[in-house]
Amino acid sequence: MFSRIIVLLVLLNLLTIGFFIWKTYFQHEPLLFPKNEEYKDVTAILQRELQLSPQQVTQFNTIRERFFEKEVVLKQIIKAEKDSMNVAMFNKVTDDALIQFLAIKISQNEYQMELLRYEQAKELKSVCSPKQQEQFEHLVIEIRDYFRPDNQPKKR
Repeated sequence: MFSRIIVLLVLLNLLTIGFFIWKTYFQHEPLLFPKNEEYKDVTAILQRELQLSPQQVTQFNTIRERFFEKEVVLKQIIKAEKDSMNVAMFNKVTDDALIQFLAIKISQNEYQMELLRYEQAKELKSVCSPKQQEQFEHLVIEIRDYFRPDNQPKKR
């Protein structure tokens, strides 16, 4: 009888310890904003969290639209270059110089994409007040996790 009680208490202790380990290492803190239709657009999230004025929202939208247009063009160029590289790589006779040239072009366009993102970030920051910039800094990771395709926040 006592041995069953001891085994039961040991199992309860192990389950409790397991629960706390799971909670500590596998549970993530909740997002700052709920997942619903209202917040599918990042501008709506930023408007709420940074308390953007209507003028700031308009500026944010303009900046993001300009970025999107440039991003689409660069993505199409990169995709076409990657397709060309794939075709060249699997030809009967592979031209190493061509492959290297295409790889360089792809990397240069990827570099341009990152510079474009940096320019957008600078423009967005210029619209914000110092207090908003500080809040924005803390939201960046949260927003990235929110829009992650698998909708699962990742450990930082």
